[in-house]
Amino acid sequence: RSRRASEDDWRGWKNQRGWDARSKDKSGRQEPWRAKQEEVAESTGSLTVAIRSIAGELLLGPEALTSSCLIATLKERLRRDRPGHGVRLLCHTQELMDNDSLAKHAAADASSLDLSAVFKKTYGVVTWGEARYGGAAGSEVQNGALELYSSSGAFAVIKEGGSVVAWGHGAYGGDVGPAASQLGSGVVSIVRGQNAFVALKEDGSAVPWGNAKLGGRAGGVAKRLLSGIKKVQSSGEAFAALNEAGAVVTWGQDVSGGNAGRAAQQLESSVTALYSSRGAFAALKSGGQVVTWGNGHCGGDSSSVAAKLAHGVVEIFSNSTAFAALKEGGEVVTWGNPSCGGDSSSVSAQLSNGVLTVYNSAAAFAALKSDGSLVTWGASAEARLAADLLARGGLAVKSSAQAMAMVTEGGAVMVQGDARSGGDCSAVEQKLRNGVVSLASTQGAFAALKDNGSVVTWGRCEISAQCCVKSSLSFVQLAH
Repeated sequence: RSRRASEDDWRGWKNQRGWDARSKDKSGRQEPWRAKQEEVAESTGSLTVAIRSIAGELLLGPEALTSSCLIATLKERLRRDRPGHGVRLLCHTQELMDNDSLAKHAAADASSLDLSAVFKKTYGVVTWGEARYGGAAGSEVQNGALELYSSSGAFAVIKEGGSVVAWGHGAYGGDVGPAASQLGSGVVSIVRGQNAFVALKEDGSAVPWGNAKLGGRAGGVAKRLLSGIKKVQSSGEAFAALNEAGAVVTWGQDVSGGNAGRAAQQLESSVTALYSSRGAFAALKSGGQVVTWGNGHCGGDSSSVAAKLAHGVVEIFSNSTAFAALKEGGEVVTWGNPSCGGDSSSVSAQLSNGVLTVYNSAAAFAALKSDGSLVTWGASAEARLAADLLARGGLAVKSSAQAMAMVTEGGAVMVQGDARSGGDCSAVEQKLRNGVVSLASTQGAFAALKDNGSVVTWGRCEISAQCCVKSSLSFVQLAH
């Protein structure tokens, strides 16, 4: 008999007899529907599939499905009843990929398969601005997006199932190119550079794409990125990856840390954490030692404070071009661009002990001490104000080319700087007085995400940007 005829018989039998999700009656005997399903499975090469939530709620089935049925088909059926949600299917603890068949995860002699479903909120992507830099996206990102990331001229999203879609200028990572075959599934996060991206996969591999010279290709270290990668950091034009063995792998623009140079030998083991500025890296080793490399002006050269960084460091903080290390006992040690906080000599006595943590803006630092006082140092008064604001509970600080926007603890936005670049928000001031939870910026504009899911924009091209997307900017997340 044909498979279609058998399945039609089963549907007819089920409709006549009703549906009971129990597999056995009170006496322990097998229920009639289970026997019928097993008969169908045996004659058609099918499996009886049941899908439950983690809490045990039956979501689909038990139902006889062909063993060649793809996981993507089951996910689509589950999504129909839960619009705006993505779903992961698990067999025990193993996640099932979209292109897997049911047969791949069933035991050789099994006639049934029990799966678990995990749901996650998904989003659609709305774009505006210059098309070649990502202002125009295709239909494939209108739904099913989990996370959104941006470089200086392109965007990338992780979609349900762990696939990646990128768009925008190819020289900034808008075209995944040869990496496409590795980005079809399993991606859990993305690290962005100025001109490239790196995807971290659940199997421990790291996949770069974008401008080849600025981190989009791993070149001679590509094989070291195939497994065991725990963390990736970007300095803008280069990347550094920390693996499970405590070794660091670097690639990208040499001057920005893509070549570790004399520091390479110290990075072969015992590294526990990575940090970066815009042009340099710092690695913290298990004994509290700090190793730096990259552009010296951006913190890649710490020779002036090498003795203090040889032991006892517990955490490192960075801004655009400087670093600050917090040591046991609460001492803070700084290096990098002097005008952006790399030189803390003017407040050295206050930073010699008692510091609990450090906050940063783009060009300054603020240290919170155990007595509740704040110590700020770095660039102009505006930058210090931003660092101070964060230390006092502020939510966010972002800079455009010539302006700065800050979100206070109460959710209001404060702006300073060139009016055309976002330093004037008077046109939307009413909307920015409360409820703002996050900020994003371009070279000449800002976008504020509010707690009701709406977005408010201001700066260059403000009116055209808002008008063309006004109806769509609700219930959104801003890009990383």
